[in-house]
Amino acid sequence: MQMRTMRRLMGVLLLLSMLVTTALLVVQGRWQEAVPLHLCSVSALLAAVLSFKKSPAILDFLWYLGMPGAVLALIFPAPASSVMQPLFTAGYVVTHAMIAAIPLTAFAMGEEPRRGTAPMQLMALQALALTAFFVNRALGTDFLFLAAPPQDTPLTRVWELGYPAYILLLQGMMLGLCLLMSAARRLLFK
Repeated sequence: MQMRTMRRLMGVLLLLSMLVTTALLVVQGRWQEAVPLHLCSVSALLAAVLSFKKSPAILDFLWYLGMPGAVLALIFPAPASSVMQPLFTAGYVVTHAMIAAIPLTAFAMGEEPRRGTAPMQLMALQALALTAFFVNRALGTDFLFLAAPPQDTPLTRVWELGYPAYILLLQGMMLGLCLLMSAARRLLFK
């Protein structure tokens, strides 16, 4: 199978996964949670676009923030609860796996993240976080886990230290991930 075809099929799979997840939330009356303001929701939408079209800016965002975020979500899974939990969890796994896999196909096709764009990605994340903060307050949601950490993850221990420490840790984690991905970019993409 050609790499381009595989990339597009992964995009279709990602879109179907997102559609099923959104439908489950809406059917359960939880439409607020379907607003795409989690890092992985934004990354999934961007990965879907990347699966059909080259975009250096999208590839940069996914390299520095989306891929590490998706991998962390798979290591420390925290899917929302649902009356159809197996289907919801399957959608969670597929979505996060595709966020990581679609950029890998772009790399295999010769595309690569651009040098020096990590600060821009962190600024984009700050804009997303500010938006999520106010939407969380208005809708009672927890996008970007700014209102509280996901249950049964290591973040709950930091939460016990207070909100400022928790937010500082989230900021530090994202800075650390961007620095790590910058170093990895220098090693992998000469």
